[in-house]
Amino acid sequence: MANKKSNKINPVILVLICACLLFAAYTSLSTIALGLWGSTVMGTVDSYDSRLDDTDAGANCSRTISKGYFFTADGRQYRGHVLYAGDEAWPRLEQGQTRTERINYFSFCPYINKPAALTNFDRMGAAGLLYHFLSPATCVLLLLLVTGTLKRKKKRKRAAKKTATPLDNNTRSDTDMFCPNCKNKLPESAAFCPNCGAKTQNCVPGLCAQCGAAIPEGADFCPNCGATANAAGTTAAPPQTSRAPAQTSAAARTGLTGFSERYTSPEILAAAQKNKKTSIGCMWILVLVPLAGFIIAGLLMDDFPFGEALVIGVGIAVVMLIVNLIALKRTKKPIWEGTVINKYKKEKYEHRGSDDDNYRTYTEYTTVIRTDAGRKKTIVEKDSGRDMYDYLSVGDRLRYHPAFGTYEKYDKSKDRIIYCNVCRMMNPIENERCKRCNNLIFK
Repeated sequence: MANKKSNKINPVILVLICACLLFAAYTSLSTIALGLWGSTVMGTVDSYDSRLDDTDAGANCSRTISKGYFFTADGRQYRGHVLYAGDEAWPRLEQGQTRTERINYFSFCPYINKPAALTNFDRMGAAGLLYHFLSPATCVLLLLLVTGTLKRKKKRKRAAKKTATPLDNNTRSDTDMFCPNCKNKLPESAAFCPNCGAKTQNCVPGLCAQCGAAIPEGADFCPNCGATANAAGTTAAPPQTSRAPAQTSAAARTGLTGFSERYTSPEILAAAQKNKKTSIGCMWILVLVPLAGFIIAGLLMDDFPFGEALVIGVGIAVVMLIVNLIALKRTKKPIWEGTVINKYKKEKYEHRGSDDDNYRTYTEYTTVIRTDAGRKKTIVEKDSGRDMYDYLSVGDRLRYHPAFGTYEKYDKSKDRIIYCNVCRMMNPIENERCKRCNNLIFK
């Protein structure tokens, strides 16, 4: 009897998700516990910075306060650091300056500590207390929701695999598995060699024999090159006359109107899979490097407690994991189409550095799209990176490809350039393949 496949989630991913939610719960639980049962000692603040973020913000939200401190418990010195939003604006401490402040800590584990002002229930107010009391329960519910969602997705994928139509094994014989010109191994159902461009087979159902583009069912002509298609699914080149250059130009311009079907070709699907694997690899690097780095720093540095280093490292790793998982989830969304309804630009400024008056001015370019489903989407670009703002015009129809996060224009007949949907490289409109990544251009 065949062994039953395990439907458990990857343990590493599950541990990271749990760490993310547990870190959020830890912050609220430690704040409440320190306020109820924590011991108090007079500590010394040796680093302090208060940065003004927004003069119009609400209470306890106008500034970002960074505070470093140390205290002595049971004859041993412990350090701590907090970063929080508030309104306090003490003078910045210069080198060698200090001030005293009360610190709450657990006598059985002094590594868990916070300034007493942050654990004072009266200063928190009703909203703050409600947040800290509900946060742990919310984290547990989110954990159950996430794990349940992942399990349902795996069940749907297994069901889809069982009901999927089997591939046609007669599309190519064994002798056609290698290119007759350069002997390069060919992808499944390839009509042209991806290495040298040579034609590999005479007839592939549903593919044009001239350019390799997919032919819609019932179509009499290839939507890409204009070649005629017969009942068997093969194509024949258009008749040649003395006016061949004019006809070729007209056919080329006609082929530039409409959405491309090349996104379904095996070559593009393979590029999408490669792009996904690269993103997953970068995700693990961004997650594991800060985690390992802070742990090593906590072990080697005397003035950096291991408990604090572990908490900070796990926190940063969890944040990076969440950001990357959200980005990967977006690539699985369905393709959508829409119309550009507006374009505008706006001068903005952003705060840089620790000085209150250090701002940088930049121009933000926004392209507004209304999808066929009635939703509004925006493309926001800054300064010189305004490729889509210049490429798209109001009234243009476009299609969004989530596997690459790129846009395809419907009418390309008046353009001199075209962007590769795989690597975003700008190419001349005459190119069939991208000059950077050599993938098919969607046209």
